[in-house]
Amino acid sequence: MRSLTGLFGRSPFEPLIEHARKVHQCVALVRPVAEAVIAGDTKRLEELQHEMSRTEFEADQLKDRIRHALPKRYFLPVNREDVTRFLSEMDKVADDTEDFAIVASFRTVVITDDLKEDFLALVDKVLEVSELLLGVAEELASLQREAFSGPESNDVLSRIQAVCHAEWESDKLSRRIARRIYGDESMDPINVMLIEKLCHSLTQIADHAENVGKNMRLMIARR
Repeated sequence: MRSLTGLFGRSPFEPLIEHARKVHQCVALVRPVAEAVIAGDTKRLEELQHEMSRTEFEADQLKDRIRHALPKRYFLPVNREDVTRFLSEMDKVADDTEDFAIVASFRTVVITDDLKEDFLALVDKVLEVSELLLGVAEELASLQREAFSGPESNDVLSRIQAVCHAEWESDKLSRRIARRIYGDESMDPINVMLIEKLCHSLTQIADHAENVGKNMRLMIARR
């Protein structure tokens, strides 16, 4: 007799949590990359870019294994499409962290003294978004056991709202930096472009993290 696992497939939620943790490892590298940019430390940037690429590749491998193993007959408490969308948005978070490291290595980016505080504030806010999201993602297994309903789901919903609020704050910081760099006529145009690209990568990390949270909100709302 075939086992129930063989009949119904394995739960994808534990692997999704593992993938979320690996993606957060990518995001955690953003702060040292930003510090190396400010310091103009090209050697350190090269080392960090290699570390970022390796970590993002490991996240990609996990993603591919999850997609390959995701059973079509598993009796999920949520839509299968929601699971694949969750994985896709989380994958985009990792992609954007690698983009940040790549842009940082194009050429020396000058972060002027008057921009350092806001730039690092944006970096830290993105890290906060990722940390909040990881805390939410780690509840997937518990939510599955409760069929994505009950008191725990209400707690997760409030934590998702915190992710969304932190993402909104990251947008405000990015706009403040944009106003300053585009308002400084003495700044080298290429430097302006690179700072804008760095900030864009950061806000994209936060945007896709928010999308993951919203996707979890849909999983709960559809129960």
